[in-house]
Amino acid sequence: MKTLLTALASTAALALALPTAAQDKYPNKTVRVLVPFAAGGATDVLTRIAAAELGKRLGQSFVVENPAGAGGIIGATQAVKAAPDGYTLLAGSPGPVTIMPAISAKPLPYDAEKDLVPITLIADSPGGMTVGKNSPYKTVQELLAAAKASPGKLSCGSSGIGAFSHLNCELLKTLMGINVTHVPYRGAAPAMVDLVSGQTDFMIENYPSPQKLIDAGELRLLAVTSNRRFALKPGTPTLAESGVPGHVMTAWIGLMAPRGTPSEIVNLLQRELSAALKDPAVQKRLNDMGVVPGGMPPAEFAAYLAAERETYKGLAAKTGLKVDQ
Repeated sequence: MKTLLTALASTAALALALPTAAQDKYPNKTVRVLVPFAAGGATDVLTRIAAAELGKRLGQSFVVENPAGAGGIIGATQAVKAAPDGYTLLAGSPGPVTIMPAISAKPLPYDAEKDLVPITLIADSPGGMTVGKNSPYKTVQELLAAAKASPGKLSCGSSGIGAFSHLNCELLKTLMGINVTHVPYRGAAPAMVDLVSGQTDFMIENYPSPQKLIDAGELRLLAVTSNRRFALKPGTPTLAESGVPGHVMTAWIGLMAPRGTPSEIVNLLQRELSAALKDPAVQKRLNDMGVVPGGMPPAEFAAYLAAERETYKGLAAKTGLKVDQ
């Protein structure tokens, strides 16, 4: 009888312990993924693909929310203030993570380097230097020669002050010592309309934005801003190959977490998302959007971000560029 009672007691104890163990397993409830921009843009679409893949692999819902505003600062602020338990993640991107910390005229409500833990890159793409189909410039060298011959005459369009395309323009000017006129627009679409019609001379925008116009022959792609040739356009030279050494700037989307998130959770998310990004069907979806899948380990992603921070800090120091939030 004593043996039977002991066995029953052990069984009861195990039954009570199982729910606790199950609760400790991550994730055991819905995970929020904050996209700090409006729904429908590239950051949002790519994040939803990543969230759906993580949900399938980990058996929980990864729900995307869009606390947009202030160039991504509002959403990033919500992320850094969330509990570091893996249930609130951020879809990070250059704006709130590496650009605004370098060029904001006012202190940000967070320190992106210290308050956010890099998990992995979802995808990235270079900037593409493009000109209109009727442009006289067939190469980067021809465009630079014209800029040097007629200071201030050529114009560089951008999707707005402080945008990726604006910083690419400023970096080109700084590296090559040229004077071109920056023309900011309210978004990439109107900027590219004027580029196609010849109202501006060139633009260096995140490749997915002009991709359809390039494929349709309305814009001519002269070079890309990555440190090696772009996998989706291997025949196109980099700016470094075209005589602009040091011009490396990429647009990216990556998964991040609040400071203090356990490394076990960070590593789990990286492994699962990396595996998902190797799936041929997922790779095709991302390639069709003009981006290259990521998946790098956290330490490598952290180094990637550190290098980019130095680029933007150096650019801000050389140009004195500051923008209001």
